[in-house]
Amino acid sequence: MRSLSKILLVALVGVLQVRGEDGTVYMSVLSSRKHRLNAADNPVVGLYMSSDRGVTWSHRGWGEYIRTFYTEAGSDGTIWFACGNGVLRSIDRGKSWRVTTGSDVTEVLKVHVSPADPRTVFAATAYGIIRSRDGGKRWEKVARGFHRTFTSDIVIDRANPGHLFAASEEGLYESKNGGDSWSSARFPRIMANVVVQHPTRRHEFWAGTEERGLLRSTDSGKSWREANRGLRHRTVYALAFDPSDPARMYAGTYGGGVYRSDDGGARWVQKCRGLSILDVHAVVFLPGSPSVLLCGTLNGGLYRSTNRGEGWLFSGQEAAQVWGLSYSPAAGENP
Repeated sequence: MRSLSKILLVALVGVLQVRGEDGTVYMSVLSSRKHRLNAADNPVVGLYMSSDRGVTWSHRGWGEYIRTFYTEAGSDGTIWFACGNGVLRSIDRGKSWRVTTGSDVTEVLKVHVSPADPRTVFAATAYGIIRSRDGGKRWEKVARGFHRTFTSDIVIDRANPGHLFAASEEGLYESKNGGDSWSSARFPRIMANVVVQHPTRRHEFWAGTEERGLLRSTDSGKSWREANRGLRHRTVYALAFDPSDPARMYAGTYGGGVYRSDDGGARWVQKCRGLSILDVHAVVFLPGSPSVLLCGTLNGGLYRSTNRGEGWLFSGQEAAQVWGLSYSPAAGENP
């Protein structure tokens, strides 16, 4: 597994919770080991959507076979689709799609919409950060200050949308002017796979790394400290928070399945009973009664837990690479 390219190991998602018109789960399926060259019955991959908390799914594109990394819905209902051939956009809940980027944009690993303006969209690609400020009509590369351009994730500070962090093969980069320029954050020079902001503590950010575990900042990125007690598998690709108890966190790891912390990351406990594949690349928490936790694996499909990760059940996409999971809450639902 470790011989896969960076692109096939780093674009792994954690949790994203944004407001939408209804409670919708987005699942991005990259590929399936069941796929056979020129076969007529190959598995359908791409974007799947669920409006019943992951019980049933409908395929929403794009076509039947497209390398899909991640999907996110903006506050205006627009769905953005990060895939192998660029950034796609849908304004009709996935019934139709438009490729918004040119042929020079490939391997788009993440896409995130500004919380301040749904027309402003950032994408992390294998070749750097790109940005659109007009809803995808035009894109520009905004990588000034990067030494090496491979980026796997980006987070937009919800309290200050001009403040961003990008996860790269050289650690974290930071922008304080909406992406116009970047500088190395005060972060170790190690590969960062995912970066997220705490859902209630606006100054707190978390980053998952390659082989160094988790680092946390409580001062908006001015300083970072490791938070790895109990975390025996130190390559982290996904992070999720429980909206009903933000001290409860989940981490998706390489080779260790899912870990849970009930004390804000002070201590981690492995929770992988029922998982047949322990390479977890996506985790999302769905509030409700009971709450639902979904995790996506590499070549093992989708798994579901209704007891906060104490046990997992297979939930579809046999032998598939489920690279992206995100959730858009229903109107009036707490994000």
